[in-house]
Amino acid sequence: MLVDTKMKRKIASVFYDKTITILDKQIVITNDGEVSIKGTREKGKFKGNVNFNNCKQIQEEYGLDYQIDMTITTDNYDVIIGDMLKYDTVIYNVTDVKRHDSHNVIIAKKWRQ
Repeated sequence: MLVDTKMKRKIASVFYDKTITILDKQIVITNDGEVSIKGTREKGKFKGNVNFNNCKQIQEEYGLDYQIDMTITTDNYDVIIGDMLKYDTVIYNVTDVKRHDSHNVIIAKKWRQ
């Protein structure tokens, strides 16, 4: 079903009520050669519907064989796999982005620093 722009805006105004921050990846190499990635600089923000309860359902629906910590439904199409997102005080790594005609489902795992 093709969803028109007016309907997409209405969906966004009702459901996308949480602010998620996109972080810039900073690669740090220590003197002893250890490489780590830190998401410390803000690159942008977007609105979405954040969910922690439907992770098992999403895993089954898309046939994913890894642990999911958070899903976000949004009309933002700028987020890609590998991006780092911050919601509340927790940083997440985007593991999958499933595109639909009216929205995206962003799948993420907690980032371990």
